[in-house]
Order: sequence, then structure tokens, then C-alpha cells
Amino acid sequence: MDIRNVALDDLVLDPNLNLRDRLDDFTVERYAEAWDRLPPITVYSVDERWLIADGFHRHAAAVMLGKRTIPVEIRAGSFNEALDYVSSVNLFHGLPLTRTERRRAVEVKLKLHHDWSDRRTAEELGVSRELVAKIRKQLIEGAQIPNNPGRVGSDGKLYTTAGLPRDPNEHAPSDKRELDGSEQGRRSMSGAATATAPWDDDAPAARTKNPIADEVHFAGGVDPRIIASQGPIDVAAPSIEELLDVMSKQIMEVVAWTQADGFVDSYRAASSNARGVFHAAVIKLAARADQMRRG
Repeated sequence: MDIRNVALDDLVLDPNLNLRDRLDDFTVERYAEAWDRLPPITVYSVDERWLIADGFHRHAAAVMLGKRTIPVEIRAGSFNEALDYVSSVNLFHGLPLTRTERRRAVEVKLKLHHDWSDRRTAEELGVSRELVAKIRKQLIEGAQIPNNPGRVGSDGKLYTTAGLPRDPNEHAPSDKRELDGSEQGRRSMSGAATATAPWDDDAPAARTKNPIADEVHFAGGVDPRIIASQGPIDVAAPSIEELLDVMSKQIMEVVAWTQADGFVDSYRAASSNARGVFHAAVIKLAARADQMRRG
């Protein structure tokens, strides 16, 4: 891992690598206050330029503090690799993305990996598969990505998508495969093959019993299916005092963990990414508490 101090003037803030609509002033101020505890920003070295991929708020905090350099983790790669990294990393740490910014991340990921399945893309970005499918449909209709006949799942295997022409023999029994022209003619003339096969599209649907319509008697006289169709039972919501009590206990448990023997040594041995995620969570909690305190 290549980490070094780099001059702010040597860094490039490419707007195409920033998913956010704007910088949040409050977040910049909080980062400035916690400057010594922040992890390095991430930069991609592309065509002899150092492009910021993660850390726009930290960069702004450095400018606010009058810093000339900033700790940087430098990665080698192409612009698309930097963009691919950006589309994922901002979803899991730092200031949470807005709904519009999350949609932008999905669009970027689909344009770079249009051959991925909706499920794989959703898992990668921590969003719903329905959102991915909706945005994919819009991009396909706008001719921004192709409609791949197959997509790669999380397991790396290629799966064909719905909507492809179906093999007419796909679900036919082994002894009911399509007949050639002469055999089909002979069977039709003899009348032996005139009945519609159950796997044909124009076969009449088999009638099935409706279990709800059947007359069934239950012990006690109450049909559990009627109970299941009714709404949920009202349950009293916890009061704000109860919620605050539970949250306070959880926070104090975390504080107690940090005071346990050996925690500091283990913390220092952890990766910079793990420490950065922890710092970001603490900063967000403190910032939110300060916002509520101010009213």
C-alpha cells in the first residue's frame, strides 16, 4: 500500500469522480476538528495525474485548515477503474449518499458492468434489486447500455435472462420430442397425435381445487385462514425515553470495549480502512448528537 503526503496543488478534483451533488459544510467542519484522526484519502494515478477517488470532504477540510499537504493512499489504474471504485466506496462510509446520489452510483456501476446480474449489482452497492432493475430498464431504453442476452452472477457464472425464445422441447418428456414432418403427418392422419400436449402453449389449463373454497371444519370453530387474512395486532410503540435508554446502553457498551485491556494495541494493528470506518461512524454519531443538542 503506497501512502504518502502529497501537496494539495498536485491533486485533481475531477467532477466525474464525485457522486455527490455538493459538499456538506457541517461534515467538512467536523472533519477539520478531527483532522489528526482521519484516514488518508484515496487517489488513482491515471495518465500522470493524481485523481481523488475518495475523500472530497477531507480534502475540503485540509483546505479549510490551510494545509499544504494531505495523507494519500495512491492506487494505480485506469479512469474507469477509479470510477468503479467511486461507485461502491461512497455507499458504505462517510456522509451517507442521498437517494439521487445512490441512483447515480447504480447508473455508473451498470454502465461499467452492464453484463452483471441485477442481484450482483444490488449486493455490490447495498441497494435493492428492484432499484437496479428499474434503472437498467431506463438505461436500455435510452440506448446507454446494451440489453445483454446473458448476465454474470455473483458466483461468476453466466446466466441467460428472461425473454429469450424458448426451446419448444424444453419441458417435454423424453418420449414426446417434436416429430419430423413425415412422422407428424402420419400421426395427424391417423388421429393418434391430434390431442394437445400438456406442455404446448395452447393447452387448456388444468383445473385445480381452491382450498379456501372447500368446506373445512376446525376445532374451536375459528378458521385460521380468516385470522391470517386480518390485519396485524396493534402493539404499543416504545416511548422516546425507552428508545434513548436502549441507545445509551449500546453506546456505553462500545465505549467499554474501547477501554478493555489490549484494545488499543489491537486497534493500532488494524488496517487503515477499518480504522477509517470506525472513525467515520464515531464522527457521524458525534455530529448528529451535536445537531440535536443545538436544536
